[in-house]
Amino acid sequence: MSRTRRLLPVAGIAAVLLLTGCASASTQVIATPSVGAGQTDGPIAGNGLWLLGGTAAADEIVDAVRAAGTVQYSGTFTELTAGAPEAEPMPGRVLTVEFEGGRAGSSAVVTAGDQRAQVAMVDGRTYTTGNDAYAAATGLADTARGWVCSIGTTAVRDEWAPLLEPGALIAALLGTGESVAVVPPADADTVVEVIIGSAEAPVGILTVARDGAPLPVAFTAGDTSGDGTFSFSAWGEPVDVAAPADPVVACEG
Repeated sequence: MSRTRRLLPVAGIAAVLLLTGCASASTQVIATPSVGAGQTDGPIAGNGLWLLGGTAAADEIVDAVRAAGTVQYSGTFTELTAGAPEAEPMPGRVLTVEFEGGRAGSSAVVTAGDQRAQVAMVDGRTYTTGNDAYAAATGLADTARGWVCSIGTTAVRDEWAPLLEPGALIAALLGTGESVAVVPPADADTVVEVIIGSAEAPVGILTVARDGAPLPVAFTAGDTSGDGTFSFSAWGEPVDVAAPADPVVACEG
């Protein structure tokens, strides 16, 4: 069953990071795409993702990500600011995100210009801390002194979506099924390129593993708003996320 997605172009990545700051796949995860019988006359050299249509291929990738459970990824976006008429846009603020874990527990660091925030979600609680610029921008003064605890993780995931949930991030990067095309790999290729947009003017390229589960390895995007990249690794590997010791604001109960 296909899903409804919204396309997240480079500008969308920047917007998400602003709100938050206001390589190879593991062979432990085994899966193959749902390629129907009769679509190929011989054995498939790899997972056969390129034999699926756009929406089906996108769904297969998102399903593999959610089945993997955990991941490490980092992303960087450089905004482009409009220059004078007839002048090239100039690089502006750099936004970054680093994430490890999954729904059972995760930690992340987000920067937006001079703002830096850290978040840890473990045992149904969320811990947040940040520098002075982050505390001033969000009005959470205590976060500049140390970790602040709050009950639950859903609100934080929703507020900072899709950066703190791997499946939601990949679904957002892929966008709608109509915008996705898979490039058949050459014989020696170990990865498959998934084009988002069109071959003439792609919004982004998601590289996924050719063998086993089609798990993402890298993502690149670029348009008039800026340039962005993501790298993914350690799919399905255990991640140990511990609650910060001695938070300045502890959770009740």
